[in-house]
Amino acid sequence: MADTSKNNCSTIASQECIDKIRAKLNAKQAQHVIQTRSMTVKSRSTKKSSKQKVAPIAAHQAKSPPSIKGKVPTSTTDSTNVEVLTVLGKTVHMVDPDRKVFVIYLLSPETCDEIRMMADNHTLNAKKDAEVWRTLYTYTKMDLPVVEVKDMVSNYTDNILHDVKKIVGVIFGMRREAMRLRPRSWKEPHLLLYQVLDGKPHHTGIEMHYDGCDVTWQAMLTRQDEYEGGGTYFRSLRKTIRLKQGQVLVHPGELYHKGIDITYGVRCLLICFTDGMNPKILDDSRQEDDDPKYETNVLVCG
Repeated sequence: MADTSKNNCSTIASQECIDKIRAKLNAKQAQHVIQTRSMTVKSRSTKKSSKQKVAPIAAHQAKSPPSIKGKVPTSTTDSTNVEVLTVLGKTVHMVDPDRKVFVIYLLSPETCDEIRMMADNHTLNAKKDAEVWRTLYTYTKMDLPVVEVKDMVSNYTDNILHDVKKIVGVIFGMRREAMRLRPRSWKEPHLLLYQVLDGKPHHTGIEMHYDGCDVTWQAMLTRQDEYEGGGTYFRSLRKTIRLKQGQVLVHPGELYHKGIDITYGVRCLLICFTDGMNPKILDDSRQEDDDPKYETNVLVCG
């Protein structure tokens, strides 16, 4: 019998949920300002004190310290050191040029919201005993093939797939081959939903895995103020990529990655596994090299 308890879920966070997350974000920002001011005052005090000491100390401090191998950042980082390209009129952040992991600014907020509203209307109009969102082989997430949502393929996902293929062709230097990329099954693309809400089943993230396809892309449909946590961690990059609404993350399907757990709210993505172009990129990471601390190295592009 179908689990219809998932049919009352929504891809859009409630206003109450958003207000809670915004309050936490504001509190964190206020705390950050206080800490920054405190560090600035302390730094000024230290500089003033050091000037009163022997001059050679200042000269010694001016030397560059030796690099610390394996040092892992433990906070969110920006994309300052990431190469930014303009490809076919779209901004592309090259997260890892060698492994061909990149982020495209592709979808407008309006398009993201329209796709989610179509999915929610499809869920609301489903028959009582129908299973709309599926857990498939894991209970940590929920899936919905877009082909089951009326007009979503013709109105949105066909065009998104076409645009992604063209940009993939440029980035990989394989324009003709990229246009042969096709969804690997009738279930592609699919909507992916994580939720951690009171009174509803929790679907938080997904374990380490590889997709086994040629190229994977995922589009973030949710605003950042609708969930906490989340992101896609790549073992070979030792980095978690956290997308903004409308951004599309593209990577070879052979790279090991995981969906970092959300801790509250709703996170919805549009994902597609495609075959037809061999990217000739294999994962060079090893399981024994993995460490949970690397997951805290978060990259936000733009």
